[in-house]
Amino acid sequence: MARQSGTGTSSSESSPMPDREIRLVDTTVRDGHQSLWSANALSTPMIAEIAPVLDRVGFHAVDFTSSTHMAMAVRWHREDPWERIRVVRDLMPETRLGFITPGMRFMAWWRAPLDVMRLALACVIRNGVRRIWVAESMHDVTTDLAIAEIVRDEGAEEVVVGLVYSISPVHTDDYYAERARALAESPHVDVLNLKDPGGLLTPERVRTLVPALRAAAPNLPLEVHSHMTATMGAACYAEAAELGASYLCTAARPLANGTSQPSAEQTIANLREQGFRVDLDDDALHEVSRYFTSLAAELDLPVGSPVEYDVSVYKHQLPGGMTSTLRRQLAEIGMEHRWHDILDEIPRVREELGWPIMVTPLSQFVGVQAFLNVTSGERWSRLPDEVIRYVLGQYGPPAGEIDPDLKARVQASPRAEELAGEEHGMGLEAARARYGDAISDEQLLLRMMLPEQQVEAIVPHARRRPLPPDRHPLRSLVAGLVERSLDDVVIERPGLRLRARRGRAA
Repeated sequence: MARQSGTGTSSSESSPMPDREIRLVDTTVRDGHQSLWSANALSTPMIAEIAPVLDRVGFHAVDFTSSTHMAMAVRWHREDPWERIRVVRDLMPETRLGFITPGMRFMAWWRAPLDVMRLALACVIRNGVRRIWVAESMHDVTTDLAIAEIVRDEGAEEVVVGLVYSISPVHTDDYYAERARALAESPHVDVLNLKDPGGLLTPERVRTLVPALRAAAPNLPLEVHSHMTATMGAACYAEAAELGASYLCTAARPLANGTSQPSAEQTIANLREQGFRVDLDDDALHEVSRYFTSLAAELDLPVGSPVEYDVSVYKHQLPGGMTSTLRRQLAEIGMEHRWHDILDEIPRVREELGWPIMVTPLSQFVGVQAFLNVTSGERWSRLPDEVIRYVLGQYGPPAGEIDPDLKARVQASPRAEELAGEEHGMGLEAARARYGDAISDEQLLLRMMLPEQQVEAIVPHARRRPLPPDRHPLRSLVAGLVERSLDDVVIERPGLRLRARRGRAA
């Protein structure tokens, strides 16, 4: 992909050029699904049913899947996640499918060996993903660039590298600009992404941070990905567009708002009102939203709705997907009443751990530790292995300084000594020795990363589910025709010839 330069100006200066185009990246089936429906609701047939319509909308790309979503397809639906990619690839030939990776991880918390990551990313790409989005949680630019080079070598059409937004004493504009400058020097990076998983950006911060990123990486188009958790996402998008952003990440309205992204519908309306060009098929987008509204009713799941402003979001900084998942998990074990205690504990844990960004997997580490601190009677008396590994530096250097007393406590624990010498995950040579050469690379990766019983339970060739009467293709076709101003509709059988004609004005 050729690099482009943003040309927008600050809202404090002149108005944007009326014909400057802003393109949208759709997040409905990945981050919208994760933020509002815990990432476990959508099956392959459900996505396949609406995929051709999504393809017609004209999105720049679809934020389609991640290794987490691939694992959820196996665990919750007994589906082959590789088949899901291939099925939707064939149904969406005009739109790039995207895959987000948090660096050197695939379906597991620990960092995978380099040969495993190369194979995983190669398989993702050859099965139909054309856009790779790297969002390394520790802002390890070396890892970002290593992944970018790998996926470029493996044939990715577009490589996006994200800088994950956070609020802390160390996450300043200069901090982000320094990393953007390093990313811009790579020939393998096509797009710079500002990822705001907690919905923490404000228009005021956008006015300083976006210009800093544009100045540091002037030849990389900027993509902004935020959430509505703190109600500011849509306003931040409007401001970012004025300041030169090229791409904005949105979800169809039923899976937008709440802790999800701003809705595509309102974002489009806002951008056009501001004078930007957004070339999308509004009718197709309406059909997508109608589908997910009906699906939500069928599955007894909520549709996205605006939330009230909650200042505590800026303290705990939980990302949208984790908020819904953590609340569900607390309810499952009968401890939902401790929700606010855990929210209060999270910022304390985060400060003591050196200000990790609240994004996968670090947000899970912080959330679990906060839960243990609240429920165990003594703070830091129980330490999960992943928190120990983090303190030992196995996930990379922290952004700030870890509390000295906590660090000493962790390092003195017997478990820290065991984990310090432990190798994480097997390499490809050992995996092939264990599982043999008769299975495909894709099956090998599933068996390496997931419990055997889950892989054995996969039902191949996911069947199309029966359509409810209100979503039968013929009924949808007729409904769509009714919505258009047509003077003549002809349907013939048995070969079926359909003609729809709009009369000319007198």
